[in-house]
Amino acid sequence: MPRLYLSLGSRGSEPLFEKIAGQCESYMEQKCYLETDDKPFLPEKIKSRLSDCDALVVVIGKDPPELRDLKNSDNKFILSERVRFEIISAINLNLLIVPLLLDHAILPESRNVPGALKHLLESKTYRLREAFWFEDLHLTLEDIEEELDFKKDVEAKLLKPYKFNFESRNDLAGQSPKIGKLGIDSYGPTGLGRLIDSENLILAEAQRRGDRAGEKDALSSLGLAYAWLGQTQRAIQFFLKQLEIVHEIGNINEKCALLANLGDAFAISGNTQRAKTYYQDQLSLAKSGDHRDHVGSAWNGLGFVYVKQDQVLKGIECYKNALAVCRELENHEKELELLVGIGLNYQKQGNLSQAIQFLELALPAARYLENRKEEARVLVDLGDIFYQAGNPERADFYLTRAEELLNILDGPWVDSIRKRLKKLREPLNDSEK
Repeated sequence: MPRLYLSLGSRGSEPLFEKIAGQCESYMEQKCYLETDDKPFLPEKIKSRLSDCDALVVVIGKDPPELRDLKNSDNKFILSERVRFEIISAINLNLLIVPLLLDHAILPESRNVPGALKHLLESKTYRLREAFWFEDLHLTLEDIEEELDFKKDVEAKLLKPYKFNFESRNDLAGQSPKIGKLGIDSYGPTGLGRLIDSENLILAEAQRRGDRAGEKDALSSLGLAYAWLGQTQRAIQFFLKQLEIVHEIGNINEKCALLANLGDAFAISGNTQRAKTYYQDQLSLAKSGDHRDHVGSAWNGLGFVYVKQDQVLKGIECYKNALAVCRELENHEKELELLVGIGLNYQKQGNLSQAIQFLELALPAARYLENRKEEARVLVDLGDIFYQAGNPERADFYLTRAEELLNILDGPWVDSIRKRLKKLREPLNDSEK
């Protein structure tokens, strides 16, 4: 499960900050790292902790923040030098950055913010109402988990399309491979550094000889290596150069895979408009060659982009198209993921009947895959939605089924779901009195 680094960005919010941290640890089933202004500012320790995390969450209280050049800042300023250092480090580590505002806290306009702090203002902002902080936090964590899952899926996809064949490259790379083909994930950070050095030599030699196929392979290797290292912008540069050659000598399947990689990489970097362009190109090309797996992949990418651009209904339609392809290809894991995602997006839109329809379809899909965790989550989601829809009897039905399932399961995630279920039970119990 993801690990969060929680930073207290304003004084006076410590009590709620501690509660937030406790719920984050319960939901994510991971110990969170916590930083507050009462601790010494130790840059190396902060950097080390961030390197062990997936996201930086900056919690900002209701006092209006003052942001300026923070070289000489003191604790009266909401975002201290510590927070600025955390943000810069998170950017370098390619972490998800999440501003979490309490009640009526506000962030200033970007023109008033120096340097890397602008990145905080450009990140997706979440808000917790103090009176309903538990419910708001749960929805926030769901969204953060969804973003991190997407990022992880993309990073995995970036590694799949190509393999490195060193048999023909021994002389240039100085390698004596024991295996003919090695994947990028066979290397640690040090090995990847050596790989990048050798691939740069191979690239230069291929360019000198006019070997476009060799140049294409080297660019692919370099792009994937930098993607694995989390340096997405560098990866994009190599993928774009590779795309120029693939247009000349590549086949449709190779072009589709590379367009998907570029869409995913731009999506990770936050440039959803560029990501959409590459997903659309992938979709058009995949349809022309009837490559159904790439058609589904492109629709899924477009769905993510539209949702992130707050065009949720368009996103849902794209996800539905991806769902149809998954069913055709009998990709049951992806089918379950899409059914749940469509249902929860309908819930966010307030279309509870459609949310119920898709989540009820997700239940047998989860049982077929014997995915008890997702089954329990869907049962609780349905209980929540039926309560919102004014049907407490049906809500009780699904929550009872969730309780029965959780009673025969174990694991840290069970406690997290059980706590949410208990919270949803409270208004139902009150209505029965």
